[in-house]
Amino acid sequence: MELLVTATARDGAGVARAEDGRVIFVEGALAGETVTVEVIEIDKRWSRARVVDVLDPSPERVPVPCVHRLAGCGGCDLLHVAAGFQLGMKAGIVVEQLRRAGVDAPSPILRPLEDDHGRTTVRAAVLDGRAGYRIGGSHDVIVPETCGAVDPLVEQILLEGRFGDADEVGEVTIRVGSRTGERMVMTDGSCHDVEVPDDVLVVSLDDLASGRRAWIHEEAGGRRWRVSARSFFQNRPAGVDALVEVVGAMVDELDAPGEAGTLGPLIDAYSGIGIFAGTVGRDRGRAVYAIERSRDSIADARVNLDGGEVKIVQAPVEHWKALPASVVVADPAREGLGKPGVKALMRAEPRLFVLVSCDPGSFARDAGLLCAAGMRLERLTVVDMFPDTTHVETVGAFGRT
Repeated sequence: MELLVTATARDGAGVARAEDGRVIFVEGALAGETVTVEVIEIDKRWSRARVVDVLDPSPERVPVPCVHRLAGCGGCDLLHVAAGFQLGMKAGIVVEQLRRAGVDAPSPILRPLEDDHGRTTVRAAVLDGRAGYRIGGSHDVIVPETCGAVDPLVEQILLEGRFGDADEVGEVTIRVGSRTGERMVMTDGSCHDVEVPDDVLVVSLDDLASGRRAWIHEEAGGRRWRVSARSFFQNRPAGVDALVEVVGAMVDELDAPGEAGTLGPLIDAYSGIGIFAGTVGRDRGRAVYAIERSRDSIADARVNLDGGEVKIVQAPVEHWKALPASVVVADPAREGLGKPGVKALMRAEPRLFVLVSCDPGSFARDAGLLCAAGMRLERLTVVDMFPDTTHVETVGAFGRT
């Protein structure tokens, strides 16, 4: 059918309406375009379609430069959008989600990345011993001959590595320290037939489950970090630089010293390996509580935060009995804080709550919950953490009403 696309959904798909009024989400379509589509999924209230032909293209549409994306690779799903337009498009998605949640939003600040060399962590499938990417909506695998989306240290392993029998290995995770040169590969199966450059540490998930420890180091946010094989770390050090800068500026601007002239405590919730506790918190001379449930991340945090005035607590944020703090910085997983997370952290009675989110839908929902708890969204920044993809990284600063 032929459709006029009028808006952008939270997952980056175009939004259109069929003649019968049904909402259709069109993958790969931009607002303002007229497209011919093929319907690929039908629900009771909506359908999903993909573009067959662009009849009236947006001025922001560009030719896709990657042959693997043209062949169906499921990554880099915004390569058809001009690079200079992508971040503004993502900011528009965030503002629309906030509007739907009933949250008044300030004009978002757009924060591009600097000194970025691509993703430093990649999970790949294995086909005939070689690493590759899944085709969108399929288990089929494309083995790339080149990949400009990843750091060159990753690309070498991705293209030249050999990972044994697919039935034994299944998938591999490649992780590198772009600024340290350290590299690691994690396999789902045996490491026996894995062939990678000599400097690459190879470890299996079974090895890790039996107690083996493996890590690399990365430099970001002005510090050196230990990152274990199963610990979470942002997908590129340039992204960490940007988040530390954005969150730090919000805290410096909106959290004034108390009556005694000192800065109040800071809670780093879902603290991972300690990024915000070790920069925004410790570098400013305040007491810090780092709350994290992952054992691997806690082990890294104890190394990364050694010597600082940081209290590390291994516990789910939702179950922690919060202590009074003037600032909460929360960087939860994609599903967000939810009611339990907001309730637990608001018990600290913070003057400032900084929320970091990689999903605009959950960010808007959590923003609504924070506003209902007496906060107001005062600063909003969208960080280009995932260039050329529909993933959106948002940072919001909430102050007391």
